[in-house]
Amino acid sequence: MRIWRLLTLVAVLTGVMTGPVFSADTVKVFRYDGSLQCGMGQAVPLDEMAKELTAVNIRVLSSEKSVVSGFIIALCGAPTGRANVYEIGQDDFLRIPTDRQGVRRFRPWVFGGPSIEVAKYDGSLQCEMGRPVSLVEMEKELRAANIAVQAKAKKADGILHPQMCGASTGTMNVYRINTSDWEKARVLGFVLYIEGISMAQSGLGLTGFKCGASGVGRGVVLLQFSS
Repeated sequence: MRIWRLLTLVAVLTGVMTGPVFSADTVKVFRYDGSLQCGMGQAVPLDEMAKELTAVNIRVLSSEKSVVSGFIIALCGAPTGRANVYEIGQDDFLRIPTDRQGVRRFRPWVFGGPSIEVAKYDGSLQCEMGRPVSLVEMEKELRAANIAVQAKAKKADGILHPQMCGASTGTMNVYRINTSDWEKARVLGFVLYIEGISMAQSGLGLTGFKCGASGVGRGVVLLQFSS
């Protein structure tokens, strides 16, 4: 009996270890599902929209319906804010289909967790030019808008800046805040700070996208959604 149990355990472990393995490097992307308030518009099902990803051999690891955080005007015919959210491999992000203007048809999903990171350049320039704004000083902008700061740090923007006096150092003041406070932070000029997404030719098509074509490899993505 003991030998039988041991063989069973080995078989189970073998099945687990040789089964499908998903990389920890994943990212969630989304697109509005097309639903409009007052029953207008037609929501696109998750499986139907997912075909745009699978058609280019992007494997969808999971999918869900969710709502984009932020201000949504109450008006018949206006978007409901509901979106189709898909988890894909991080390396597949650049393979997301684009429209005729070169804008990717899916955007990074950053609204699912309880907190997000927002950032603003600290004003430091190369050759010690400019006046860097301290983390504590800039934090006052957030607190004045009743935005609670959970953590803060100086971080690089991940962009290759020209090596010349007076050019930006790429240093940013980064703050972790509640996701629900994103809209208030955006109005203050802060952008979303997302680590780990390859920047080169990302083609997100978002207002104020900070990554230039010179960005290579893995770094951060700075996004500022248009209002």
